[in-house]
Amino acid sequence: MNGTQSKGAQAPAMQQYLREKALYPDALLFFRMGDFYELFFDDALTAAKALDLTLTSRNKNEADSIPMCGIPYHAAPAYIPRLLDMGHNVAVCEQLEDPSKAKGIVKRGVVRVLTPALVLDAESLDARSNQFLAAVVPPESGRQWSIAAYDLSTGELFTSEVNDLFGVVGELARLDVRELVCPKEHEAAVRAEVRMLPRLFVRAVAPLDPRAASEVLARALGDENLQSGFGELPVGTRVAAALALRYAMDFQPGTAVSVQRASRLDAREHLHVDETTQGHLELFRSVRGDKKGTLLSHLDETITAMGARRLRTWLAFPLQDLKRVHRRHDAVEALVVHPELRQGLRESLAMIPDLERLAVRATMKVATPRDLGTLRDGLRRMPTLLATLSANAEAAEALGPLRAMDPCAPLCALLEGSLADSPPAALEDGGVFRAGFDGELDRYTGLASNAREVILSMETRERTRTKITSLKIKFNGVFGYFIEVTKANLHLVPSDYRRKQTIAGGERFITDELTSLETEILEAEERARELERARYEQLRGKVADAVGKLSKLANQLADLDAIAALAEVAHRHDYTRPIVDDGGVIDLRDARHPVVETMLEPGAFVPNDIKLEQSGARLLLVTGPNMAGKSTLMRQVALIVLMAQAGSFVPARSARVGKVDRIFTRVGASDDVARGASTFMVEMRETATILRGATARSLVLFDEIGRGTSTFDGLAIAWAVAEYLHDAVKARAMFATHYHELCALADTRSHVANVNVSARETGDDIVFLHKLAEGGASRSYGVAVAKIAGLPEPVLLRARAMLKDLERGEGPMKKAPKQIGLFEEKPAPVSREHPVIAALEGVELDRMTPLESLHLLAQLKAMIAVK
Repeated sequence: MNGTQSKGAQAPAMQQYLREKALYPDALLFFRMGDFYELFFDDALTAAKALDLTLTSRNKNEADSIPMCGIPYHAAPAYIPRLLDMGHNVAVCEQLEDPSKAKGIVKRGVVRVLTPALVLDAESLDARSNQFLAAVVPPESGRQWSIAAYDLSTGELFTSEVNDLFGVVGELARLDVRELVCPKEHEAAVRAEVRMLPRLFVRAVAPLDPRAASEVLARALGDENLQSGFGELPVGTRVAAALALRYAMDFQPGTAVSVQRASRLDAREHLHVDETTQGHLELFRSVRGDKKGTLLSHLDETITAMGARRLRTWLAFPLQDLKRVHRRHDAVEALVVHPELRQGLRESLAMIPDLERLAVRATMKVATPRDLGTLRDGLRRMPTLLATLSANAEAAEALGPLRAMDPCAPLCALLEGSLADSPPAALEDGGVFRAGFDGELDRYTGLASNAREVILSMETRERTRTKITSLKIKFNGVFGYFIEVTKANLHLVPSDYRRKQTIAGGERFITDELTSLETEILEAEERARELERARYEQLRGKVADAVGKLSKLANQLADLDAIAALAEVAHRHDYTRPIVDDGGVIDLRDARHPVVETMLEPGAFVPNDIKLEQSGARLLLVTGPNMAGKSTLMRQVALIVLMAQAGSFVPARSARVGKVDRIFTRVGASDDVARGASTFMVEMRETATILRGATARSLVLFDEIGRGTSTFDGLAIAWAVAEYLHDAVKARAMFATHYHELCALADTRSHVANVNVSARETGDDIVFLHKLAEGGASRSYGVAVAKIAGLPEPVLLRARAMLKDLERGEGPMKKAPKQIGLFEEKPAPVSREHPVIAALEGVELDRMTPLESLHLLAQLKAMIAVK
């Protein structure tokens, strides 16, 4: 803030604001004043610009004016997510008492702080994605970097170790982390490396020593869980976990941050897919930056939010443990071959809410009555789901672990017996509990809502008791409730009536019962609210006590939903169960691209057979025309391998996958302007990373290496990379290229084979067959593809003429400085044919416009002049 005014010079409300702002200097403070959230000083300038709000000032036209802007309190759920998406933190300062009853200035305090990763509001969360906060700790004495990722909304904590910052970026991308904390002294290095992740915001924090880290972990996990779950982790990993949890604790005032499920992501247990490969394969985001057209969007037929998050995790971390892979395949197969079981389970899952996040909201004391009602309604569905699971004996073994669910029946019964059928969205709205749940609450609620009926009932009783038929009980603002008796009936007034006032037509009385009833009625509404709040806090506390069971149930339901989704996709698209083993063969028959085939007419996609084997052809050199489908072919191999090891069926007639430890891709062309890297430099960096990180167990896909530089330089690099892949790395690989000279590698390397994606040329046109055939292609048909792209006819004519000259060793290149050639061949005999004749032979006059004809004539004239 600009802070030109001293705290003492401010009004009491502004002094209150400044005190709260000092506690959260890095957050935009939403300060509740009546029906608005107000922002002041620099916060107002930032928010007004970010949210397009009107900027005004407090003490306008005075020397001490303060910039300010505001929004209605009920509009905050629409504005706050926008600020979080921009990377801002938001502290919400509420009024802690009723302004009408406050003595002096209303008490205020920050009740929650939201950051891009630390949110619990449904409006700010993507229900089908995790919201991870991560922490990274650098290595000590040459050890690995440590990573911890924590999702406040689900209570999940993942830890991992990687070799370098490049590996850190890969893990952050796989988890789709929104916010990263790191020790201040390493901020610059971390920021420089993670700039390629635009949705990630970095926060520098004070470091933690191992002892302080243990204290933080003990607070979140408890001493017993700390020893059992984290005792064997490296010190750096424990510190990373503590950094993430401490950051979360600092921004959750008054609530306990807890961990419901902790997992270690061991690189030896999962197939590694770095952020570059994720992008090339379009696993989670397409080249357009959205989810449409990705593998995840294709496979995500999950019903619940829990299942959607689980499926993404499975795709981000495919398995290397063959037993776990086979168990998933068994479960998927059970639901594929039993469609009635799959359908029944999916119908039951459709009625189950996000138990995982509801349970955490209860522990964080932010669950609303409607949240608990949703939880109750979901638990009611569990008996039906379990009965469906148990009804199919054939599938019992494959789904065995998922059948052993605890439906949390006692908690369901508690919620059924206490909550109203339709609980309100907010506790302040009242009507949380059903009638009969609490007698005292019923009495006060009845008094508050039925005061008139209660008074009329007493009036009827008193008339009967006193025999005064004209007796009335009335109310005014001065005396409150009183009994009015006419002069003619004063002799019937009982002794327990006390005179309150004499009026012209009679007298007014009160009784102890009426006074007590008046007090109860006047206080009933407030007392009902207090009692309802107390009972609700008790109920929410009991839900929080059951968070362990709820989290376990949510975990099992997430697995079941993800498996049912994979089975649904397999059934719908005719996928097959892959054989995943420890061998060195990848053998795919009639393999298809899982996403591309859904974008074409049924049956239009051309399947292909691909075989890579360590003992045979492990490096396939793929040639063929542009647009023939080389990139699609290679991507589908990688996607099928990843799907198989994630536990999914695959788009093929049959598939055998010798397990893969890493998938590397170098596909497409892009630059990195922010880092000052050209397209070619990006290509070389990615190639270097692959050659350093790949093993004999890896799957490597190279698409047109060396095209970003001169022809001979590019060919030389491509040749050397292919040799290194074959001789040193020995990975199973596919290498697409337009350098047809590379086909000669198959003559000198025993594990290299040439294949081509075939096409048929008819005149100047080309038909893509998209079928993989043995042997190398002789041409790339670039001019034919240019014609399809719509290049003007004069350009195509010139290109065809130039191509013929170049193929004969003639043309302008003949006069250019000669590059040193790696593969000199005997030059072709010089043709005596004039280039004008060659150009005219390719002319299609009926396709040319008058303007194009004039351009052609000018080019022919120029060619004659050159000749």
